[in-house]
Amino acid sequence: MDELCIKYKNSLYNGLSKIGKCLSSDKRIEILDLLAQGKKTVEKISLETGMTVANTSRHLQILKDGNLVSCEKKKNFVVYKISNEKIIDLVYLLINVGETQLSDVQKIHDEFYEKCCKAKILTVKEAQEMVKKENVLIIDLRPEDEFNSNHIENAINIPMKMLEGRLEDLPKDKKIIVYCRGRNCAYANIASRILTNHGFCAYSLNQSYYEWNKSKI
Repeated sequence: MDELCIKYKNSLYNGLSKIGKCLSSDKRIEILDLLAQGKKTVEKISLETGMTVANTSRHLQILKDGNLVSCEKKKNFVVYKISNEKIIDLVYLLINVGETQLSDVQKIHDEFYEKCCKAKILTVKEAQEMVKKENVLIIDLRPEDEFNSNHIENAINIPMKMLEGRLEDLPKDKKIIVYCRGRNCAYANIASRILTNHGFCAYSLNQSYYEWNKSKI
């Protein structure tokens, strides 16, 4: 009986180790974070991560073997997506644990803040309270496909690369909250600083739509 129990236990841990393998690469974690924003083709993931298509495909196959992502064929493209919402929970839990337990991770955040932006950063709760009480404009800085997948209610989409060309369209009599893909993306902080430098009252919601939505539940 003991031998059977040991075999049972070892088999389970061996199965779980596949998840560990998926998360043992910085690029695979980045891919999961990207797919948390919405479906993407192999080519789009390759472009976003700076990897070759071949290398991207290898990482995606490992994630698929661990059942963290799934794919479907659309014409000449293979489109990948997160297998289920628990995977997104896992990605953000990993980010939170990293920030809490690894001093190097928090140091990277702090150094970037000091050197590059010094933005006025809101928590999700603070941003939600501001939206309830005041007339606020929310800008989603992500690419259009990610905005169309899901976005904060009443947000407008101005992708980061288009922001400076759209400044004249923005109101200076409203507070502006900008957000992008979350804390591992620098765009919200940088965009907030750009807007502030041009006379807007801007805040960075340096968290993702997913975190905003989970906070409402």
